[in-house]
Amino acid sequence: MVISYFRRRASKTKVDKFIGLVALLAFAVCRPLPAHERSESFSHWRYAQGVLHGIITVRSREVTRLALPGEGVGSLTEIFAAHVGKDVTAATDGRPCTAIRPPHSLAAEPGYIRLGVEMQCPPGESLEIQAGILFAAAPTHHHFMYVESDSGARREAILTVAEHMLRLDLKPSGANSARLLQFIEMGIAHIATGIDHLAFLLALLATAKTLRQVLLVVTGFTLGHCLTLTLAVMGLVQANRGAVESLIGLTIALAAARNLIGDREGRSAALVAAMIIGSILLVPSAARPQMSATLIAAIGLAAACFLWLGGTNRKDTSVGTRFVMAMSFGLIHGLGFASALLDLHLPQDMLVSTMISFNIGVEIGQLAAVGVAAALLRAASRHWPAATHSETPAIVLSSALLAVGTAWFIVRATVGG
Repeated sequence: MVISYFRRRASKTKVDKFIGLVALLAFAVCRPLPAHERSESFSHWRYAQGVLHGIITVRSREVTRLALPGEGVGSLTEIFAAHVGKDVTAATDGRPCTAIRPPHSLAAEPGYIRLGVEMQCPPGESLEIQAGILFAAAPTHHHFMYVESDSGARREAILTVAEHMLRLDLKPSGANSARLLQFIEMGIAHIATGIDHLAFLLALLATAKTLRQVLLVVTGFTLGHCLTLTLAVMGLVQANRGAVESLIGLTIALAAARNLIGDREGRSAALVAAMIIGSILLVPSAARPQMSATLIAAIGLAAACFLWLGGTNRKDTSVGTRFVMAMSFGLIHGLGFASALLDLHLPQDMLVSTMISFNIGVEIGQLAAVGVAAALLRAASRHWPAATHSETPAIVLSSALLAVGTAWFIVRATVGG
């Protein structure tokens, strides 16, 4: 749709398109959008013989919400430790647990903060954990929590500003079906709050004309992220989380750029990729430890090839390439999905059932998002038929997604991004 539009007007608007792409990229580089598009944190807790051990993981960029001017000086880890010490509490049968030691720093990947928490709890039959993590600073924050006890009892929950307490009956329970439903809910919440994943789907679907093309995109994306999600959760694949999150932003930018570049514009394709990747090289190497110059160069070459070759066969682009693009980029998004489960440090006997349930939730959320988009498009076609039959909406949408994806790519490649 967009490609044929550009082809018909190539002789008149080639310079305008080039200037437009440069302006979009300059906007993304000079004024990167905040990377707080999905606010979430994770914790794993174990209660054994009256002692409660917790591991809390959060992205460094989330802690910047707490680092307000005039509220003390310290590293992000120190700021978050003080926050956890104040806003995370526990009790058994209503009697409070006491801290054995203050929240302390644990080893974590670049761009993440991980804290250890230890509390002594009085004897009881019911454990309650209050985790008011980041909710005051980010009302849309989601905290994914997993708790287990030496008695065999365990529970998962998604804490929000409205409900930030988990209660666990310390007696063993066989409520497997309830646990599976909780992980389905977790998958739905992850895709619903994952604006970057939804933005990527939107970039792929922006130029889809038929139901078949929509199904190809959704199916390809599902196959791709299911594969890497499975491999990562089973421990067969390990990836740098900071690099994965940065590349998720790049997939959005490339999918959107592909919508804007015509069949015979290989030079423009290479230029767009070079500008996107080159912007990262402007960031000092010390600020991007997970994105080496070699990796950036490899990404730049792959991006240029993708955009160049994507326009060589217009017929294939409408069917085969659309599917391959969704599946190949879905491999990167699957590694992002996996981090949500890995941060819960689940026991081995729960991995398979948990992964299946979480993936079902992701698919439900994904299909719901596509359904909502289709319903909105149908409503718009009834009220504004001229606009929905024009290429202009797809051009505007793809331009916005190109800028947003580039901004996320740049910001996430830096420490704390």
